[in-house]
Amino acid sequence: MPSNYEKIAYIWNDPKEKVIVPERCYFKKVTPELENTFKEIISRVVINSLDREDKKHITPESHRELVDNIFNVDEEYFHFEKEWWELAYYQEEIVGLIQPVTFKGCEKNGLMEGTIHYIGVVPEFRGKGIINDLLLRTTRLLQDLGVWRIYADTDVENVPMRKAFEKAGYEERKKSS
Repeated sequence: MPSNYEKIAYIWNDPKEKVIVPERCYFKKVTPELENTFKEIISRVVINSLDREDKKHITPESHRELVDNIFNVDEEYFHFEKEWWELAYYQEEIVGLIQPVTFKGCEKNGLMEGTIHYIGVVPEFRGKGIINDLLLRTTRLLQDLGVWRIYADTDVENVPMRKAFEKAGYEERKKSS
């Protein structure tokens, strides 16, 4: 599905030092028992998403389809283990989610290329820097899986996500002319 909205691509090239994940949040792997909770958190995140592509799908008729599309990763293009996906908690409240995956067919020297299929903070916890914690956790997870590069993108208007990428050491990928 082509996007009508400009995206900015970011790259994390390894080898780099393993990132340090702040201990403010704790994370739980998405086990079968937590799959419905994970979908519910996806729903809460996308309802007030800063991504214009998400926003165009937020209608009563299409909202559930968008959540299902995010949850049901396209296995033709991506490899993943659901145990890589995590819910983030601050104290006892769920504050967000991470959904790392790797690309199929992009291996280099025996290493995979990773990406962030979805990441987000629930609306009531936005503006507190939690996205930085989630991005660092996702980056570390992908590093631990053995990736040679992490490719990600975000809507040009999603300033908090852009700032998080820059703060975490991702580099903006310039468009080739």
